[in-house]
Amino acid sequence: MAQYEDLELDQGSDAKWEVKLLSPDGTPRDISGYTLRGVVNRSYAADSSEMMEFTTRALVPLSAGVFEFYLTNDQTELMSRRRYVYDLEVSYIDSDTADDLNITERVLEGNLMVSRSVSKFD
Repeated sequence: MAQYEDLELDQGSDAKWEVKLLSPDGTPRDISGYTLRGVVNRSYAADSSEMMEFTTRALVPLSAGVFEFYLTNDQTELMSRRRYVYDLEVSYIDSDTADDLNITERVLEGNLMVSRSVSKFD
């Protein structure tokens, strides 16, 4: 089950967060071969017209299990609502299974609160 955490950002600013993936025993997961995908939208049931994808990257060493995910100031400038929802999923090949299954897990989800900007710079 995914962890739940509300995030905040300032409209028109770059926003970056980190997520650390842990094994069930609490040790960092080795994320070699993992991909992370994250999406923000106005609601869980909304179409994709306002959907934005986070840019993601794994941080080295991969054995520490840390990804960062972020939105650029150009993306956050377009966020005109106060509240959005988001989630992050990891995908990897489970080579411990006979069929090398492609596994996808939702690891983080929550609300994304936007502090709207009064001053705009062009």
